[in-house]
Order: sequence, then structure tokens, then C-alpha cells
Amino acid sequence: MNVQVLPHGVTIHRIIVQVEGKTHDILIGPEDPKDYETFKYTNTIIGRYANRVRVGEHIVKKDGFESLTKPVSNESPEVSLHGGLLGFDFAVWQCLPLENAKLFTPAEIRTIQSSSESSDNAAIYAYTSKDGDQGYPGELYLETLVALLPPAQSEKGKVGSIVILYRARLTNEGVTPINLTQHWGFNLDASLQEGENGNDKLSVKNHKLNIKASHIAELLPNGLPSGKYCPVGGTVHEHDDKLIKEGYPNYGYDHYYLLAPRPCEQISPHRISAKEFDTAGEELNMVKEIFESTNEPVVQLKSEKSGLKVDFDSNRAGLMFYTNNHPNKQFRKKIHGNSGMKDDGYINGSAAFLEFHEPLSAFLHPEATPNSTDTLLTSNEIYNNFVRADIFVDSEHVRGG
Repeated sequence: MNVQVLPHGVTIHRIIVQVEGKTHDILIGPEDPKDYETFKYTNTIIGRYANRVRVGEHIVKKDGFESLTKPVSNESPEVSLHGGLLGFDFAVWQCLPLENAKLFTPAEIRTIQSSSESSDNAAIYAYTSKDGDQGYPGELYLETLVALLPPAQSEKGKVGSIVILYRARLTNEGVTPINLTQHWGFNLDASLQEGENGNDKLSVKNHKLNIKASHIAELLPNGLPSGKYCPVGGTVHEHDDKLIKEGYPNYGYDHYYLLAPRPCEQISPHRISAKEFDTAGEELNMVKEIFESTNEPVVQLKSEKSGLKVDFDSNRAGLMFYTNNHPNKQFRKKIHGNSGMKDDGYINGSAAFLEFHEPLSAFLHPEATPNSTDTLLTSNEIYNNFVRADIFVDSEHVRGG
């Protein structure tokens, strides 16, 4: 397995998997890295705040701190999408030597170095978001770890794992909303050279999806959350290892799923005490438990056709599932059959975007999901959130197919 990461938006450009002599790239996107400058929200980090927030002035308060948040409009006059006009997806992050990281302890760095087999299999990207950036208060320093982990010998069919771990800290006293995610789009069949018909290989509707969700967020006509959540049971949003095309909505999926409650011991904390990190942080090691986790996946995406499967784990309360309903048709990777002609891009329903983050506009609707984080970070805390993708191949299926 091979992963290519770009400093522009900490973009996961490619996830290359070798299966029985066949090369797959399981992420959609442009061939040329520079095209991410116009191919927005594809495989990039999203921040300061993922998804949609109501435009306006909002007073946020936590632990004695108070700040004014003023999200800027970009999707519509009422809606600020994915952090604003120039969110973290558009920033150029600095790739740090591991030993220069400020938000990872020495023990965590040793775990990263020993677990990744090679110094080329892990990187930390840093960025400073200035006070007032896109209307969000406080100067925020961030570090994002991207690590590629080899499988254990006992893990049958496993090719490897990708871990993305987000850390952030305010450099001045105060409080700010923060809700980061990776806006990555998966297609496990797109690299196949043969299709049953036409663009069949570019669709994910024949993928099976399992989301261990309890509720979905109710949305207003402008896409903002109402603050209410509806049970998924008995609806098309009950993804229990079914084909995505079963019950497929007219306009595709673009919904936030609240995951079913899990035992506390399975969930890495969303926040680290800044005092603990500064005074007793030498041996503090939350990376180790993430790297060595044996949790059951909260989401699983698989394809019978390619024999590929991706299991996801995260300490987030939920995720957005989006089926690329409004794709930019100008760009497509060559490995996905791009002819090189303009407008020869991806079709509707060509990807399963699985974006793990906290509930929608959670700092404006804290009563909606009381067991989730309020998505407010104070200067007494360090942000700590991750997503892990374990990739498997059913080699017997591939040989038999």
C-alpha cells in the first residue's frame, strides 16, 4: 500500500493498493495535484469548522472564557460552509520533522517512528490560523499526523492502515469553535479497466455500506441543521451492510449520521488537558492506543467486484455520508479511465465521502446531542481527534472473480 499526501490542505491525493497484480487508487480526484486549487473539498482537511454554520454573530462561552464568532458566508448569504472562503483545505501546511512537533509528546513520537516501519510512512503537518481567520476567534496552532501502518501477521487479508490524527491548541487565552474532518471520497471499483456497462465502474451504488448509526440530523431547506435528530431505524438511512443503491434518494446521500453509543473505553478523549500535556506530557501517549486499537469498525465500505474493504474507526460522535452529488466533471485520475479530455470527469454517485466529525453546528445546538462534545476549545485544552481506515483485500474473491 502507498499513500500520497500533499501539503496543500493536507490532501490525501492517492491511496494505492496492490491486489493480485492489479493497482487500485481508491480515492477519486484530479490527476494533477495543482488541480486541487479548484477541485475543492476533495480529500482535504476541513476547518476551522466542518459542514454548515449559520452566518452571523455568535457568543461562545466555556469554562469562564467568552468569544465572539462571526462565520463568513460562502455557500449562501445564510450559510458558511467548511470554514469559510479560505478554510484549512486551502492552506499550505508545513511538513515538520517528527522530532520538531509541539503537540505530540516524545513517547508519541517514538510510537510513530517504531510503528510506521519507515520514516517515509509518517508525517506531521503544521499550520497557524490567525486570530479572526474567516471570522473565528483566537490564534490556533495545529498539527496533523498522517501515518501508514503495516498489518500484523495475524490480520488476514489486511493490507495496511491509515491514521489521521488532528491536534490543535490556542496560543492565547480564550475559546473558539473547532470541528475538523477529512473530506475524502472513496471508490473501490474506479480503477477496474472493465465495466458491466458504460460508467458502471465509476459508481459506488454497488458498494455495500454499514454505518452503526442511531440517528440522522434533520436539515433545513438551506442545508443548516434544525437541531433535531431522527432515528434511522426503518428508513433508507439504516445502512446495515446493504448496497448503497437500495433506497437511494433522488438527489443522493448528503446526511449526517450520529453513531450509536459505544463503551467509554473504546473512545479516545476529544481533549487533552493543556496542563497535563505541559507538566506530565513526557510519557503521555494517546497515539499508541489508536495505533494498536482492536475496536470493531463503526463504518464499513466494501465492494464484491474489486474485493476491497475499508473499516473505519474514530472517536467522533458521527459522520457525514455524501455520494458526490455535484461533482466537478473537469478532472479525473488516469487510473480511473480518464481520457484526458476536458469535462471527462466523475459522474453523480461516484464516491462515498465518509467525513467523521462532531454533530452539525454543535456549539449552536448543544442540547441536541448532550453526550457529544460541544466543539468548543479553550486555551486550557488540546484538541485530539482521529480517524483510522483499515484496508483489506479478499484475495480469494479476486482470484475467483
